[in-house]
Amino acid sequence: MSDIEYVSDEPIGLKGLLGLLWRHGQNLLVYPAAFDVLERRRPPEIRTPAMLGIPYIAPLLRTSDGIDLSCYLLPQTRESLSADTYLAQGQGQAMEDCRVDVTPAAAEARATVIVFHGNSAHHWEDMVSAKDLFGMGCNVFLLSYRGYSLSGGSPNEKGRDEDAFFRWCSSRCFIELLNWNWAAGLRIDAQTGLDYILDEPHLSKTPIILYGHSLGGGVAIDLASRNASKVSAVIISNTFTSIPDIVRRWPYIGIFSFICHQKWRSADKMHLIPATTPILMLSGRKDEVIPPELMDKLWRVAQRRGRRRRGYRSGVPWGTTAPTDKAKDTRGQETRPGGDVFVTIEAGTHNDTPDFLEYWAAIQDFVEGVSGRTHRAPLSAPPPPPPPPPPPLLQPVTPKRVDRRWRYINRKLVVVQDSESGDL
Repeated sequence: MSDIEYVSDEPIGLKGLLGLLWRHGQNLLVYPAAFDVLERRRPPEIRTPAMLGIPYIAPLLRTSDGIDLSCYLLPQTRESLSADTYLAQGQGQAMEDCRVDVTPAAAEARATVIVFHGNSAHHWEDMVSAKDLFGMGCNVFLLSYRGYSLSGGSPNEKGRDEDAFFRWCSSRCFIELLNWNWAAGLRIDAQTGLDYILDEPHLSKTPIILYGHSLGGGVAIDLASRNASKVSAVIISNTFTSIPDIVRRWPYIGIFSFICHQKWRSADKMHLIPATTPILMLSGRKDEVIPPELMDKLWRVAQRRGRRRRGYRSGVPWGTTAPTDKAKDTRGQETRPGGDVFVTIEAGTHNDTPDFLEYWAAIQDFVEGVSGRTHRAPLSAPPPPPPPPPPPLLQPVTPKRVDRRWRYINRKLVVVQDSESGDL
């Protein structure tokens, strides 16, 4: 892991941008935040969950190809499990440091959620989402890909051996002609994170849920397809069928989509996830980065899991036909009897879809279904008001005889005497 030098935020300029593009090729476009020098100049203390008052561990994981990954683990503790949505109500307070160890209480969590961030963000930028997941009673693991944040290496789909080669030929047309068996870069990182959870004696006792946004959704699908028996559920948000499918929709350069060497073919890997593994898909219908129709296609492909796969069916590519075993409810969701759920956020864009309450309400319902345990209170509901005090006890009143006398004064009847003369 290289040292980071903090300097002033100066624009990189066109010359510097072209230099980075020539050096890193397509990787600069697919994983832009990893090459954001200004991001690495930020003080590291703002990157910790301590800013939200969440107890955490900061493990440094070594991958099989020798890359160090900077990660965060937010394990449930006895205090957090008994707090009854304490963090979900926004009552957590920032503190200097709140590192903890993984205790047996983590095994009592509803699930362990592995969070895979998008291509233009870092793992610490998902801490607000991690806070909501933690407030649901889940352990949360934030994985930082190679080249991102303070992790070592440089990002790619394939692996370390790929970097030097693609720096030379990433802009040339040799990519599709080669069929090298490279180790998998971000795929190795994801597997390293999952293995860390499985090797931890307390975390491994909980259901494991993979959660990914944008590129993170592709990473989650790929990991689930290779670990079918180890993953309990998958949650993906604004994700693509493949990167070439996105490039094809870009003006002018779409015809060069065949040059893409970072493919992340999520649709092709979806059939490897068992039909018994529930999948939650959340789609912002105003996504300006990934066309929503790619999420629709990914949903249709997911509904064909468990059926015999064929390349073509009646002249239509496999996975493009609409499913017949689905139902709609009143919340704009599509559900499948096996547990899959498709949620649309009509006003959601690529990055602000998680800002809607419907987004987290759907995740909470989904997590409860996976874990089999109901949450103690609604996620964003205010704390219940204290019960009203009981009404005072009424004492029996003994009737009294009242003597009254009236007189007319200025044509008005006025009481001149009012006295009690004893019980009736």
